[in-house]
Amino acid sequence: MAKKEFAKFVRPDGAAREAEAAKTTRLRALRLAREAEVAEEKKAAAGREVAAKLAKAQARRRVRAPQPTPAGLT
Repeated sequence: MAKKEFAKFVRPDGAAREAEAAKTTRLRALRLAREAEVAEEKKAAAGREVAAKLAKAQARRRVRAPQPTPAGLT
């Protein structure tokens, strides 16, 4: 039977760790900016939706027609 060999973990040097940290920071900033943009779009869409509902509700309002008065009472 073949003997199993496991890869040893090699600690990265300082430069590699700094490069990875910089990459992580950039990616995090991009993700946060994208999330903020999506949240702003959702907020704007919700505002437009509310405005549309209000406009539709105002268009539906009806005013009562004047009640006809019987000819004999006046």
